[in-house]
Amino acid sequence: MPVMRTSPLVGRKAWFGPRRLGWGLEPVSTEGWLVTVAFGALAFVVRRTKLNSRWVRYGMAAGFLLFALLKGSAPGGAGARRDFEAAQATPVTT
Repeated sequence: MPVMRTSPLVGRKAWFGPRRLGWGLEPVSTEGWLVTVAFGALAFVVRRTKLNSRWVRYGMAAGFLLFALLKGSAPGGAGARRDFEAAQATPVTT
């Protein structure tokens, strides 16, 4: 059975973790939710201004995805979520 990455690539705390339903990542911390809401608000503002171009939208989407991948664990579904939650509940010894 392959071992799933349960920690982020950058930092110690994962802001995004495996989804409960489907496959991918979802916010699992307050910081993750704040980043998601901030990118959503920025997308709304850009959509309503003269900055609204395909490349600006692609750049914002790429930035958000890169951020989620760097501050998240490995993406996955329900099984990966159980492994992620078990790893988060285990105290880390250094």
